[in-house]
Amino acid sequence: MVFQRWLPLCMAAMLATASVQAQHGPNTIQQDTALNRFFAALQQADSNVVSVLHLGDSHIQAGYFPEATCAGLQQQFGNAGRGWVFPFNLAGTNGPDDYRWNSNVRWQPDKVIDRHKDYEPGPGGIVITTQSAAPALSFNGQSGQGPDDEVHVAELFYDAGTAGVHVTAPDAEVAVTPVPYAGTETLSMATLTFQETVQSFQARWDSNGSAPFHFYGAVLRNGHNGVLYHAIGINGAMYQHYVESSSTLVSQMQALQPQLVIISLGTNEAYSGLSASAITEQIDNTVRLMREQFPEACFVLTTPPECMRTARRAFRKKVGKKYRTYYRISYYPNAAITMVTQQIVSYCRNNGLACWNFNAVNRSMKQEFAGGWAQDHIHFNARGYQLQGRLLSQALQDAYKTYAEKNQQ
Repeated sequence: MVFQRWLPLCMAAMLATASVQAQHGPNTIQQDTALNRFFAALQQADSNVVSVLHLGDSHIQAGYFPEATCAGLQQQFGNAGRGWVFPFNLAGTNGPDDYRWNSNVRWQPDKVIDRHKDYEPGPGGIVITTQSAAPALSFNGQSGQGPDDEVHVAELFYDAGTAGVHVTAPDAEVAVTPVPYAGTETLSMATLTFQETVQSFQARWDSNGSAPFHFYGAVLRNGHNGVLYHAIGINGAMYQHYVESSSTLVSQMQALQPQLVIISLGTNEAYSGLSASAITEQIDNTVRLMREQFPEACFVLTTPPECMRTARRAFRKKVGKKYRTYYRISYYPNAAITMVTQQIVSYCRNNGLACWNFNAVNRSMKQEFAGGWAQDHIHFNARGYQLQGRLLSQALQDAYKTYAEKNQQ
């Protein structure tokens, strides 16, 4: 069960969607029949775990957008746990604000967007590495501030660089196995099973000598059936970054085996100068690679928000006896956002994929999103992302309702 903080979001989603449909047109999933296999899985969610992967950029890394979508789906179909988590704070970057990691050693990050990477990022598109022996990591969920962080099973992905490194975790039964995807001989998964659910836990590794130790992230499960929602986003990411570090997509699909993949990319492409044909090619390369690894997955591609470009103009103003320089900030449309949106919509239509054209919804709900933008008018604030996430959740739920009505037993 999700925390009470998230329950009003579901009701707000229904009201927001009703407002969209009444005033601006439908908030819908285009080509929604492409999701029939996922919808069939949802019909069995009370007796199975349904895995969802939400892949993206900074809009996803911040957490607010996918958390709101997750909350709506888990409210209707059951909550199987938090899914993928990563110690963003130890990597020196932002992440969801409802959990935090601590460690006894210092870490260095490598990200999927880095031009020169010392180490491959792995399933989460980011890895942290330490040269210190015997590292320890602790996860601390903050009750009531986000999705349910009650943990019955935690799967930790790591590479100690040395075989036979022992893992201990207080109050947990620990089993170490190879990861469920190709990698080095020392790439491992430690499964921590707790007798009672916890919101915080710690894992310690024995000394691995002089070998570097890599930590890739964890999957948190609560032991229940329902939706297990994995949100993986990296600031600045584009389709091409995930293709260039193809091991990230391969390991994601093999380890998480999602019945649904939601891809929310395109914003950075609109500021990159890439041509329409190059963007379409990179979308195709990404989808093809993911489909090769897990052909059973359904896909929803979302279009980017109506982001703006900024212009700064200087002016001088007399203050007392002196003149000071000030700046006026103005915003103007980024024409490439429309181009990227068109490429995503066309690719989905031409390849039989589901598409959520959030750009159209965002433009039609200009007034509702007016107070939801961050200062750069590229990102949203928490309020804007939560509205975006609720709208996506409701669009998926509406499409599922149509499917269920057509397939009544």
